[in-house]
Amino acid sequence: MDNNLLKDKKILILEDEIDVLNSLKILFESEGAKIICSQYASKAIFLAEKELPDLCVFDVMLPDENGIQVFVEFRNHPFLCYTPIIFVSGVNSFELGNTWTANSISEKYQVPPPDGFFDKPFNPDDLLHTVFEIVAKR
Repeated sequence: MDNNLLKDKKILILEDEIDVLNSLKILFESEGAKIICSQYASKAIFLAEKELPDLCVFDVMLPDENGIQVFVEFRNHPFLCYTPIIFVSGVNSFELGNTWTANSISEKYQVPPPDGFFDKPFNPDDLLHTVFEIVAKR
């Protein structure tokens, strides 16, 4: 899309599927973003406190912890609470018993909603459009 909105922005990606992680890295790096990534939720707070990302992209189901719980930790953190977070997830209602949306997460956990929620497979252009809108507002 080439509009420099992501140039030198830091994006933290929590994703355990290597193909999806690499696709997200390529997508954001092609727009100039600097990527911080982990396959494990347990590293998210440490990485975010160290790197201070401009935006986060979380999967819901991770090997060690639920990405929604990490989201709640961010929203209750003294300075990470303002970090925009987008979910990209393949979780369906059969797996968790719920259909997750930004509003359902907000209502269940009593925190502000995530800034976006995309089901896998996602359209890269739609995801980039949402990311650009978020970054442009900051």
